[in-house]
Amino acid sequence: MAGAGAPAIEIMVDTSQKKKKGYILIVEGSIPTAKGGIHGVTGERDGKPMTMQSWVETLAKDALAVVALGSCAAFGGIPAAHPNPTECRSVGEILQAKGINTPLVNVPGCAPHPEWFVGTIASILLAGLPKPEDLDEHKRPKAFYGQTIHENCPRRAYYDENKFAKKFGDPGCNYELGCRGPITHADCPLRLWNDKVSWCVGCGATCIGCTEPGFFDIAPLYEKTSAAALPEEV
Repeated sequence: MAGAGAPAIEIMVDTSQKKKKGYILIVEGSIPTAKGGIHGVTGERDGKPMTMQSWVETLAKDALAVVALGSCAAFGGIPAAHPNPTECRSVGEILQAKGINTPLVNVPGCAPHPEWFVGTIASILLAGLPKPEDLDEHKRPKAFYGQTIHENCPRRAYYDENKFAKKFGDPGCNYELGCRGPITHADCPLRLWNDKVSWCVGCGATCIGCTEPGFFDIAPLYEKTSAAALPEEV
């Protein structure tokens, strides 16, 4: 929210009470659960600190839908990486643990592309909640996450011809330098970033797989992905 402090909390609570099942709850960030969630406090209610976990549980149950924005909210993200001292959880894990059945849509990315978020919200407002066939197995909209980076990568021809870069800056596919494009679902090669200036691979880097569950625990980043992890069609 643009606002902060007591006025923002007041509006949030007022909306949840007056528009039950008529608002979309958008959550950014993973949710600390250790020690009663005290590692993540967001404002106060009735003079007492409110944890992020408490807010999500309170607001999600009466929402029309919940959108987990970013890989932290969708999958736990870097805060949930091993050893995860604050016991961070994804929004989906919290909802499941509390038996909250409000529809969930995950919009992962570290950070997510703005158009993925705007497109998801616009689709819900204009066409209603996504149908099961509109989401993949990780509750990501197929409109944005329906293909792998590898399928649309401009360096794909190098891969097919077994021409691999040996160091950054070399011509060739960056797969052997740790690129996770073959196992990462997103439309970055087509959509591009920063007003369509470029994207990770376009800048000579690798895809680190930031839209995938657990990308933060697959280490090291710049090491060739195991062949066992690759889909059969690659």
